[in-house]
Amino acid sequence: MSKKKNSRKKQRVNRVYFVLIAGFVIAVMVIQVASLYQKNAAYAAQEAELKSELESQQEKQEELENYENYIQSDEYKESVAQSKLGLVHENEIIFRENE
Repeated sequence: MSKKKNSRKKQRVNRVYFVLIAGFVIAVMVIQVASLYQKNAAYAAQEAELKSELESQQEKQEELENYENYIQSDEYKESVAQSKLGLVHENEIIFRENE
């Protein structure tokens, strides 16, 4: 009988150890999952911010391309020639204010 009692006592102790170890493993896993959810939320926020910045930079690139096309146009060249160099077309009449 004493062997049976010792055997049952060892089984109970083994069960308690198993439950404690299983509880510890589950607690560690829950902490890790919570940490991963926080990281995921941070990455999602960073992704949204980077997408917004990408859109902004794409708009800026489009504006620069439009400006580059304008600079290469004859309209721009005429505008610069008139404003900075004072040049006019042959058939233009210039009116000036008296001071």
